[in-house]
Amino acid sequence: MDTLATEMQALADINRVRILHLLLLVDELCVCDIERVLGVPQARVSRHLTILRNSGWVAARRDGRWMHYHITDGEPRKRDLVRLFRTHWSKVPGLVADRDRLQSPALVCCDTVAG
Repeated sequence: MDTLATEMQALADINRVRILHLLLLVDELCVCDIERVLGVPQARVSRHLTILRNSGWVAARRDGRWMHYHITDGEPRKRDLVRLFRTHWSKVPGLVADRDRLQSPALVCCDTVAG
């Protein structure tokens, strides 16, 4: 029961919902992409990603100095919720705007910044 409560509490912030929505659109995103789309500081994005990670919603992969995140939906209840999110979130105006920003060319991203 505690795990379910933790998973649901992670969805109680609009920025975390926005992050999950972005990750539903693509397989994986770098923190810099999420920061660009949300328009919030990297530290805040990282804090939200930590909460999502600790609650089991996302997992990370390191690529050099960059962290890339993806949704973890291996559990049946998460798969069901992800399916529900895919169906309904695609019509929410604010999330549609995030999708459009994600699809626009990146100003600065880990793929374009020399390491």
